[in-house]
Amino acid sequence: MKGSARLAALCLCAALVLSGCGAPAPEPTPSVAPTPTPAPSAEPARFGLGYDPAASLHPITGDSQVNQELTGLVYQCLYHLDNSFAPRPGLAASGVPSEDGFVWTFTIAPGAQFSDGTPVTALHAAASLNAARTAPLYAGRLSGLTSASAVDEQTLVVGLSAPNGNLPALLDIPVVLEQEEGPPLGSGYYRYESSNGRWYLQANPFHPAAAALPYTAIPLTEVSAAAERIAAFDSGDITAVTTDFSSPYALGYSGSYEAWDYPTTSLLYVGFRSAGGPCRSPLVRRAFARAFDREGLAAVQLSGHGDPTELPISPLCGDWDGDAAALLGFDLEQAAALLDEAGYPVSEEDGLRYHRREALAVTLLVNSDNDARQAVAGQLAEALAGLGVTVTVQRLPWENYTAALSAGQFDLYIGETRLTGDFDPSTLLAGALNYGGYENWELTQALAAWKAAHGEARAQAGAALWALFAQDAPIAPLCFKRGSLLVRWGLASNLTPTRANPYYRMEEWTTG
Repeated sequence: MKGSARLAALCLCAALVLSGCGAPAPEPTPSVAPTPTPAPSAEPARFGLGYDPAASLHPITGDSQVNQELTGLVYQCLYHLDNSFAPRPGLAASGVPSEDGFVWTFTIAPGAQFSDGTPVTALHAAASLNAARTAPLYAGRLSGLTSASAVDEQTLVVGLSAPNGNLPALLDIPVVLEQEEGPPLGSGYYRYESSNGRWYLQANPFHPAAAALPYTAIPLTEVSAAAERIAAFDSGDITAVTTDFSSPYALGYSGSYEAWDYPTTSLLYVGFRSAGGPCRSPLVRRAFARAFDREGLAAVQLSGHGDPTELPISPLCGDWDGDAAALLGFDLEQAAALLDEAGYPVSEEDGLRYHRREALAVTLLVNSDNDARQAVAGQLAEALAGLGVTVTVQRLPWENYTAALSAGQFDLYIGETRLTGDFDPSTLLAGALNYGGYENWELTQALAAWKAAHGEARAQAGAALWALFAQDAPIAPLCFKRGSLLVRWGLASNLTPTRANPYYRMEEWTTG
């Protein structure tokens, strides 16, 4: 799709979103093939990126999204997540859990060096993990870590408050060497350098792929606001950016570029008030879950930038369970049958559903501050109305919306959350995002068993968990959004961006 056509489609379709794996498999191709915009009329510009001078360049304690996008170029992690969300060894050569699952022992790969030639050791890894445990960006995902310490230069030991059989999926966290001044050193492709008050990235001579990098140096342009970033991309000062095509900001990018999609853990879903009202019934929740056309939603509302899902785990992940997902897939006949079974037959007089003389009526809550979210709510309301359900869409500003969620003043709501790399749905089913008051001891136990399982036992535990999920339908997942890396036309090809690192495997790029 051409860049201009893509933008037009976004304006017409209204994208969506709100408000948050298994054994390695062969490297997948990008989830969507790159789609070119009109051919350029001039020679390709030099490769340049943006950074926010008002924010920290520290990859662990910094909070700027623009600066975080540079992290993968400067730093390496213990593990990297590929586009099937399988943890691939980075600075960690291997990792083994203890028999009870409360301790993991990692071996640091030999030979890795920071950009000043200092060898990377387990002590650096432990210090970085301990710093990340209290950093806003990583504290949530590492809340289960109780300790990280170095036994010797090559051995890292991590303690957990509860077993996690897929802990490596959480360890795509930069390992750094702190400096007295400036950002810490990393062991990645590049290092930060400054000259005459301007920052740039200089190839790290101690990285094994240094000679294969497509660019020896990458200038950085100051962009503190979204508008500045868009303007710099349009002018060619910045030649690569990431964006979410469901965001209003994406509409600002223009010119000749190629878009390379990558899957994310950002889940769009429908939440149910299971503590009361019609959605107290699992049959009603399952019926509603089967009424949503996820393929159509991803194709139209997200303009193809989404991976439809019936489970709170990406269909690209090795732990995906197709059998369980099929039990919640789009099927209006099954949805109608489930509502009949729940005691809500259709009235021949008006085509609506009633239990005795009480209509099946629900309130669908949505944030009014985003037109795209309202479009999604409208589509879902139309689907339910087609089944004879009376739906009231309540559109509230963000503060009122969150207050209504906390007070349980809804039957359904449009939600979005970014899950961790191990796709732990605990926060949705029993944590801070469980606005609907869902409770099921059996499912909670199955979730704990799946999280703890490692190796071959993980598939069996996952099958039990997702079968229970399909039976109870505590939420209705819709799709995982995709992000997009935009690169000026003609600069590079053979890109494989990932959620955590848009410049993953840059040494394999083809330029010119």
